[in-house]
Amino acid sequence: MNLTRLSVLSEAIMDVAKGKDLKTSLLRLIQNAVEITDCTYGALGSISPDGSLEEFTYVGISEETADEIPTFPEGKGLLGHLLKHPTPLRIPVLSDHPASIGFPKNHPSMSGFLGVPIRIREEIYGSLYLTEKRNGQDFTEEDEQLVVVLASAAGVAIDSYRGQVARNQVDLLAERERIARDLHDLVIQRLFAIGLSMRSLESDSTLPQIYLPKVKESMDGLDATVQQIRSTIFALQEHLPIKDLRTQVKSEIVSLSSIAGFRIALKFEGPVDSVIGADLSAQIIPVIRELITNSIRHASASSIELLIMANQTYCEVRVVDNGMGYNESTRRSGLLNLEKRALERGGEFEIARIQGGNGGTRAIWRASL
Repeated sequence: MNLTRLSVLSEAIMDVAKGKDLKTSLLRLIQNAVEITDCTYGALGSISPDGSLEEFTYVGISEETADEIPTFPEGKGLLGHLLKHPTPLRIPVLSDHPASIGFPKNHPSMSGFLGVPIRIREEIYGSLYLTEKRNGQDFTEEDEQLVVVLASAAGVAIDSYRGQVARNQVDLLAERERIARDLHDLVIQRLFAIGLSMRSLESDSTLPQIYLPKVKESMDGLDATVQQIRSTIFALQEHLPIKDLRTQVKSEIVSLSSIAGFRIALKFEGPVDSVIGADLSAQIIPVIRELITNSIRHASASSIELLIMANQTYCEVRVVDNGMGYNESTRRSGLLNLEKRALERGGEFEIARIQGGNGGTRAIWRASL
């Protein structure tokens, strides 16, 4: 996965996250999907109440060619199959699929196909369709993963638009919070999954060494993309009502547990909500996210425990995992930022390999109250 693809993916997600003009955002989404997968044609179709295609937006076909096509898709054949079976569908040759019914007169020839459903919570809104890879190759699993991320972002954008039209200012604040949560839960989690898959390539003995620098470069680009999306989430949350810390932490742990593939243990000790103010709470959430993400991505942990403790003097965030153990030589910028956050709050940050037993890592972040 190269940096160009990640850059285009990031730009597409940012566009739909703004949600100012749904039609323009979705058109750009299709254009970016075409660019990312290096194909010729792309389209987005929405479903009407009776299950047929209600609206069909496309790119790649000129207006002159479109005028010569007697009928446009109505949700039959392969497109109808995807509406009835809303799961990603990748086909090397369109005509080989049993649901294919061919093309109308004057329709451009199309071979390879990639279709991904667009969901709004539990509702199927429609599908994103891509055809005809420019290099003559088949659509890949990586293509599919990236388009699934775009479809998730499209679902968030469409739902946002509906909410903005229907609700007043008070409801809009709640909607902004939900959009931010959906971007985190749907989009960032999928990007993390791609990142974890790519990281496994580093230990793949069958991968020629010459490709390892490119893999690392792509993973760094993926990390940068995640940071950009997080910046958008923070901007969306900037003027939202403040939740108590327990609620924020629990919500974060649900998301991180989904990424990890197992339940992260969570424990609170002391008067957490009464002594930790909003300013410090805003520091603690990124600390939790950085430490647990490191356990998932870099330590290959299968068990993670989080403790949030507070007394009248200081608060403490403690993360313990059973991973491969911390290596001082691999200290990353994220950990340095955690140390800086702690020192600015009159506290300290410690991280070390657990000696004996099953090994693992213990990280402790403290801040004065």
